[in-house]
Amino acid sequence: GGSGGTSMDEPMGVPREDYAACCCAVHNLCLSLHADGIGTKWTTGAVNFDEGFAAAAGLPSDEYVVGTIWFGEAMVQPDAPRKLLSAEAVLTMHD
Repeated sequence: GGSGGTSMDEPMGVPREDYAACCCAVHNLCLSLHADGIGTKWTTGAVNFDEGFAAAAGLPSDEYVVGTIWFGEAMVQPDAPRKLLSAEAVLTMHD
């Protein structure tokens, strides 16, 4: 864990480190779902901060929502975007 204060405003504060760790965990979850063919969309909007949402999610009063993850399978698989440059064009090999 981090050292320092108890505010998100403090760069070395535990809440900021906890928030960053949560964001990393959510991103890893999204990557894992993608690997299984499930699409995701991570959003944060007004609903995340509504007291009704917190109550429905069963959140204790000292916790808050980092975001909402939408997930599912696409009805149609879009074509992959065309790569503009090859890996060889942007990488340099060093000895």
